[in-house]
Amino acid sequence: MATEIFTDIVERFTQLDHFRFVVFGASNTERYMPCLHWSDVLEVALRYRFGRKFQMVNSGISGNNTREALDRFDQDVAFFKPACVVITFGGNDCNPNPPKWVGFEQFEKNMVTIVRKVRDLGAIPVLQTYYAVDHSEMDPRRADAFDENMLIIKKVARDENVHLVDQNALFEKAGASYLRHKLLLNAMHVNQFGNTLIGVELSSHFDCKLEAIPENDLLLPAIALHKRLTAAQ
Repeated sequence: MATEIFTDIVERFTQLDHFRFVVFGASNTERYMPCLHWSDVLEVALRYRFGRKFQMVNSGISGNNTREALDRFDQDVAFFKPACVVITFGGNDCNPNPPKWVGFEQFEKNMVTIVRKVRDLGAIPVLQTYYAVDHSEMDPRRADAFDENMLIIKKVARDENVHLVDQNALFEKAGASYLRHKLLLNAMHVNQFGNTLIGVELSSHFDCKLEAIPENDLLLPAIALHKRLTAAQ
């Protein structure tokens, strides 16, 4: 199945003399360990596609739920006046511990609010689901709530007419065993290979040709896996 190209974003990036691109999320987004991160892949891909006329801003904070994300939106997103924002939340809102738990109805409202606040900046929002996680190593309550939150993200994307990058569906195609042993660092976080696959999938929606990038050896295994998984759609 052909990848959907976000043509409105591609056109905007092509026309602008300079732009900022913000990635907004939790530990899925924050660089919290030394590795090739998905935002690295995206930045290099965008640089190759659109040239040296943008800044990538990583506004991920580990452990954040959507309530905390909204509290810091002005300083971590609005401040940068972005042209596009990739939004990835939901993995901490499903934490059953009371300080973190955000109910499903409130989670949906918070995601809608984030999307609309991004649009109010004149930026284009992109919703991104988490990758698939290892349910067998998670609290069953959190695992079930995680799945529900991923469905809510897809619903918000439909209801608000927002671009969606469904990493969850892509990673599930790899199968539980491959996911656990090849793509995940632990139950809820990807390793370097998983990060690279996220970056390959995300970049593909911006009309980036990763195979053409010079010195792309680190990307080739993820590019090959991405082709296999998307061909299975």
